[in-house]
Amino acid sequence: MKIFMRIVNAVIAAAIFPVALFLKFIFIQIGTNESAQPILNLVGSEYGGVGIKESLSIFDFIQIARGDHVYSGMFGNSTEPFTWPKAFDPINAKLIAFAVFFAICLLVAIFVIVWSICSSKRLPVIIASVVGLISSIIMIICFNSAANVITSGEIPIKSILGSSGFLSNILFGFVSVDTLMLGGFQSGFIIIFVCLFVWTGAFALIELGDTSEKKK
Repeated sequence: MKIFMRIVNAVIAAAIFPVALFLKFIFIQIGTNESAQPILNLVGSEYGGVGIKESLSIFDFIQIARGDHVYSGMFGNSTEPFTWPKAFDPINAKLIAFAVFFAICLLVAIFVIVWSICSSKRLPVIIASVVGLISSIIMIICFNSAANVITSGEIPIKSILGSSGFLSNILFGFVSVDTLMLGGFQSGFIIIFVCLFVWTGAFALIELGDTSEKKK
């Protein structure tokens, strides 16, 4: 029974990697800002809700970086080295904190996998699942805090994409990021760590009950 528990622990923890890679990482909705309102009034109110909604996974970002994605062209020539947008300077600390806690979640999962292979003790797994759950929550808070700065208009979309030229300046001057939030992977992280906690905790309680009965 202990071996079965350890196998399930390892499988649950390992699920975090496909979840992080393939589930939607980020959801973004781009719409028109107040500068475009006079034009929208001229063309008709039915166009007032025009916008773009898109969800991207980490796998999608890898394809974009490789130039294999439909959005690759939006970020310039893929042969040029990537440079971090200076527009992100006001939220760099929040984004770094997000990345750190994201990495902690993955490290916790690795620890659970290794521990489940090497030992049947439950307490370290329970503690690790709590650490992973707390890290997931803090990760979400950090990202949402950074996203609020972008959706409020403090960081224009033009400065993020680094577009130049007369037409692009006009185009991006009329659009804004209406919604920016983490995708389904955040729920996946929380579900994984909750499952680890409940699964391991249940076995620990069952074992504690069996021990108490034997003492009687």
